[in-house]
Amino acid sequence: MLNNFIINSIDTFNILYLYTTLTKRNNNILKLLLGVLFISILVTITEELGFDFIVIYIINIIMIKFIYKENLKEITLNFFLVALIDITLQLMLSLAINRFIYNYALESIIVEVIILILILILSKLNLLNIDINFKIINNSILICLILIFSVYSIVFKFIWSYKKIIILNNLFFDFLIIDVLVISQILIYMYLIKLIKEKEKFKISSEYNTVINEIIEEIKRRQHDFSNYKNTIKGIVEVLDEKEIKPAIINYMKDEDMSDNNINNLIYIDNIVIKSIIYRNICRSKQYNINFKYEIENNVLENILSYYEISNLLSNLLNNAFDEIIKNKCNKKNIDIKIFSEINQSHLIIKNQIVNHNNIDLNKIFKKGYSTKGNDKRGYGLYNVQEIVNSHKGHIKINIESEEIIFDICFNNS
Repeated sequence: MLNNFIINSIDTFNILYLYTTLTKRNNNILKLLLGVLFISILVTITEELGFDFIVIYIINIIMIKFIYKENLKEITLNFFLVALIDITLQLMLSLAINRFIYNYALESIIVEVIILILILILSKLNLLNIDINFKIINNSILICLILIFSVYSIVFKFIWSYKKIIILNNLFFDFLIIDVLVISQILIYMYLIKLIKEKEKFKISSEYNTVINEIIEEIKRRQHDFSNYKNTIKGIVEVLDEKEIKPAIINYMKDEDMSDNNINNLIYIDNIVIKSIIYRNICRSKQYNINFKYEIENNVLENILSYYEISNLLSNLLNNAFDEIIKNKCNKKNIDIKIFSEINQSHLIIKNQIVNHNNIDLNKIFKKGYSTKGNDKRGYGLYNVQEIVNSHKGHIKINIESEEIIFDICFNNS
């Protein structure tokens, strides 16, 4: 029983660590070790009681669901994908080791330890930095992939449990078959993701093209207005005395809307989504007499986030800022947004005034359904923001100072 517990412990650690690495979960060592301990105990007891391996798989999935609180379908698919990778590695190493070691328990422990070392090395070298994200896949495709991966794993485990000799006598072919199956499914997955992302990019580009056309028309209008400004200044020079010209022109320029520069500077933003969202919020800020400022560096978020994620992130954070600023009790109506790179890090910073910082619970602000507005239909914007940031191993810093709240979203570029 002790041998089984040791083997199960190392195998469970390998599966959980590989799972968290591929799904870009922030590895909390304490949570990981506790998960390994509980799952290993349950799996060992289940094996000793003679339950089928399917029960063991169900225990693993339920415990991962309990530990990481993810969608059950995504957990199931990720688990079977990781299980297949683990099985492939076990077969490959067993093929080499069983020629020298004939004790099954010792062979299993050595195989699991080698897999553990291999996974740790690959993860530290960022060679496991594969974007495994099933959230954007259609439900029917997701279920289909779950069925395929689960059938592969269950068939192999079934043969291993009841006709182990078939696998042991044909280790090379077993390894080859499973290897081809896993690689083919991963390639299919990557192709599906590519298609979905291209479709998503096209959809978002089409959606924001209308806004881009509005920006172009606005800039054309301002170019046309330039001749009017020139004629007005010429008229001031012609009708006023020399001493009156300077103050008159200064007063005239003060009357110009400060958003002129905001609109004109949009042409320097390359990303169509960022440009469109900034423009919409410039127009929105005029309605509420809000001082809206932005500083955008190009090619900062594009290599990290998809168009959809950039749109979701910016829109939710700016909606949150506007909701606070338009309150009657908010005296300073300022919103600042910055996107920039600094020392191998990409930053998105949004700063705005708040009415009462005591109403904001920083421990709950990113929880699903949390809202300071007392509305059951609100409270998902910042939760969605955190989900996107976590999926790319980023982090969010929140600061409240001088009646301002500052969201600093940071991603590592290394």
